[in-house]
Amino acid sequence: MAEIVWVNPVQGGAFDAEVAALIESVRAPHHAPRIEHLQQGPPHLEYHTYEHEALGPMLELFVQAEADGCGAGVIGCFYDGGLREARELVRMPIVGMGEASMLLAATLGHRFSIIVGRRKWIPKMTDNAILLGLDRRLTSFRSVEMGIPEISADHDAFLDRVIEEARLAVRDGAEVVVLAEHTSPEFRARAREELPVPFVDPGVACWKW
Repeated sequence: MAEIVWVNPVQGGAFDAEVAALIESVRAPHHAPRIEHLQQGPPHLEYHTYEHEALGPMLELFVQAEADGCGAGVIGCFYDGGLREARELVRMPIVGMGEASMLLAATLGHRFSIIVGRRKWIPKMTDNAILLGLDRRLTSFRSVEMGIPEISADHDAFLDRVIEEARLAVRDGAEVVVLAEHTSPEFRARAREELPVPFVDPGVACWKW
């Protein structure tokens, strides 16, 4: 059995249980998750300064995981902060959540839209799409205008807003909808039922990639 390390690049284990549930719902039996979080660092990554603060501790976790025999690593954030640095530092494959989601979306339809929490997230994610050469495949960004603390406080409201914005993204011309936050198996089933186009959950995309 090969172990894959998933690093939540934030302090504390607030997201560990939901990541474990997500992985368990889709993993193959020969791939086991090792879920890590930062012992010291930012509470979320909505600010560029927080990304820099998280980089060093995150890289240390990947180095240790490789030394312990892990076969691959996942950065559990759609920003993909530290992706290039991690790939320089270790030999095992490192997968970025945003990169995997956009590459997958590009194989499922001609153009895709990304649903984000806040408009503030859009410039960095646009830059990433350009670096991947996928900006011409990107129909639009749609924001639910909820930051990480608000999403955590009222997850049901967040998911309702995601469906609303996803429908508008389809009107924009999107043939695939990508969410910038991972969700539950129940919500993935709801999205498949209520949306007329494929829906990409970034947690599933990066784990499967």
